[in-house]
Amino acid sequence: MNYKLIIMTKVKNLLLTILLLCGTTVWGNNGLRISGRIKVLKPTTLQIKDMNEGVVLSCIIGTNNTFSTDEINIIPDVYKLYLGETEQNIYLENNPVTINGYFDEKNPEQSSLSFTGIDPFLTLQNYMPAEKDPDIATISTSVKGKLTPSMASALAYLADVNDYQSNKMLLDMIPEQDRKSLSAKWLVNRVEILSHQIIGAECPDFTFTDANGKNVSLKDFRGKIVVLDFCASWCGPCRKEMRSMLTIYNELKADDLEFISVSLDDSEAKWRKMLDEEKLPWVMLWDKTGFPKNSKTPSAIQTDYGFYSIPFLVVIDKEGKLAARNVRGEQVREAILKIRQ
Repeated sequence: MNYKLIIMTKVKNLLLTILLLCGTTVWGNNGLRISGRIKVLKPTTLQIKDMNEGVVLSCIIGTNNTFSTDEINIIPDVYKLYLGETEQNIYLENNPVTINGYFDEKNPEQSSLSFTGIDPFLTLQNYMPAEKDPDIATISTSVKGKLTPSMASALAYLADVNDYQSNKMLLDMIPEQDRKSLSAKWLVNRVEILSHQIIGAECPDFTFTDANGKNVSLKDFRGKIVVLDFCASWCGPCRKEMRSMLTIYNELKADDLEFISVSLDDSEAKWRKMLDEEKLPWVMLWDKTGFPKNSKTPSAIQTDYGFYSIPFLVVIDKEGKLAARNVRGEQVREAILKIRQ
């Protein structure tokens, strides 16, 4: 069966799409060859790269607008389709793929491309907002049985859902011996990271510098309830949340409670200026890595704790285990009191 799609289309109902595809998709045993007719304004390079940017296939779309790559055998997985400098994630297996249409590199949003020979639900790069669409967590048993291992890991990679249960469910569909693709290896690592972000999991340790230049680690506070705040001087909501935290601190302070703010400022001077302005009575640390401008390359602490925006607060119990995450204001107070019960 041939599938066609416009490259910029967003899938609105993931579960329904999977049900339809799993019931109708039939793959052959050919190698991968990409061919077609794309109207271009100038000679354009078409490339297929793996997730590590290694070139798998390449050809030039010339002035006659037709093209065809060599035929090769690949590991079914997520690959990157490049037309000139325009990049698109795509799921490929060992089947012929045809791409037809019009491509304008200067105005890619005006391009119109149709594909045959691929699964459209695995073609789209950002079809499901992370942590907002629960569809991936509600895939029925019948659908799970029809997704191939390579589809499962590709789906996890493309959906990029920041949720342990959803990713673990997909990983469990992939036998150990089939975890050789790059997306499968990515998924194994993702599940390991997310396992530390579920309630009751032991929180990852870290070591950062305090205002006196002393190294301070999370493990230093074992035996205490810890309210951990990730912030930055330039973040208005962070500064506002600190004042809310101060109210809770003054109300609940005791020997069993510690507040820690970790600044992600890119400058020590900016961090120290914030310290002088806020004059907060708890532990203030600085992660000199800063807050990455590119969300695709989060810092180590962002990866460990699973956050991509600030302020971000977690509450840790006396055993160093996660009691609450992504909480604010009254939620922080409630989490502390619950641990004290």
